[in-house]
Amino acid sequence: MLIMQRGRCLQADESGVSDVVGTVLMITITVLMATIVAIAIFNLQPPMDIPHIDVDIEPNGSNVDVVHMGGEPVDVEELKFMVHGQEITINNSSPLNSSNEWSIGTTITLDTNNTDINLIHKPSQGLIE
Repeated sequence: MLIMQRGRCLQADESGVSDVVGTVLMITITVLMATIVAIAIFNLQPPMDIPHIDVDIEPNGSNVDVVHMGGEPVDVEELKFMVHGQEITINNSSPLNSSNEWSIGTTITLDTNNTDINLIHKPSQGLIE
């Protein structure tokens, strides 16, 4: 197609425009994808630390005593005692201090006679080994 401008004949060549538009679109899409990935990565929460506790499990008649032998003190409300997928309740006679903190030398008595107990840290959902 020919275009007349000030007495001269110009040819309308738009073939270079599609290359520029394509490049701009590719760069825009790449920047958007990188932004979405960066937002997703930086919004991830770091995993909570699982407390390190050394325990000794001792049968005590129809109950089981779990003794804190070493490691970090932990709030009893943050713990879940499990036997074969069932949560075990803490016996009311367990000698915990007023802050409900389980620390070295403290014993928790559980209402079970099974010594195959898994100790779960509720906030991190991690198994305390």
